[in-house]
Amino acid sequence: MVAAATPPGDLIHPRAAAFRIDGSNGEAFVLVHGFTGNAAHFRHLGGQLADRGYTVNAPLLPGHGRSIGDLARVRRSDWVDATVDAIREVGDHRRVHVVGLSMGGLLGVIAATRAPVATLTTINAPIRFQNWRIRFARVARLYQRELRWPESPPPKLDPEVAPHWIHLDGFPMIAAAELFTLSRRALQAAPQVTCPGLVIQSKVDDTSHPASGRKLRRALGNDTRLLWLEHSMHNALFDTERDVIRDAIMTLTQS
Repeated sequence: MVAAATPPGDLIHPRAAAFRIDGSNGEAFVLVHGFTGNAAHFRHLGGQLADRGYTVNAPLLPGHGRSIGDLARVRRSDWVDATVDAIREVGDHRRVHVVGLSMGGLLGVIAATRAPVATLTTINAPIRFQNWRIRFARVARLYQRELRWPESPPPKLDPEVAPHWIHLDGFPMIAAAELFTLSRRALQAAPQVTCPGLVIQSKVDDTSHPASGRKLRRALGNDTRLLWLEHSMHNALFDTERDVIRDAIMTLTQS
């Protein structure tokens, strides 16, 4: 059964809503989307995990899925709290696995120190940013209120994932400042994570510098493996190596 947990009326698209699929094997996945993203980015992977009997809980983070103005009104603590709440919502399962994309990976790291987590997977979590505006957003926000993505045609995506390519068309600089601080807090929290982990990092990521993968794996410790993606864009869930990601996650849960 799939249930939308977010009122769809003012969403940028109905697929952006939070969703939950109840499974039968006693284990659950919490799938946490990234900055300016939404739960739609996990609908393909979430369906694959549900087909294997897992309960899937994919929240819509505060400020996301609606407008840039909404994103400007929330803070990093709201995102952390929402992630922890999503884990606790499936806390009656035997094991809870967390997968976070981009900022969702940072949130997963912090949440894993606050709630019981069996395994943690991060996908292109930005410890080091390629975009200088993110690094200096706390100052830049005094001069520039928001940043819009340049107009360009959408990437050529496989039909099975293309309908889920839904996101905001920019971001407020105040939220970017929160994201940068969140990356520092996640790196500080990482040594406290005790569950097995998987850090997935794309070598050609234009958002999260490839050094992010190495830094985060070292901080998480010896129970964490680093998996390099050779060809994937930042949102690797939409690229050609998405099945590599799925298989690596499944291997981690079965270890």
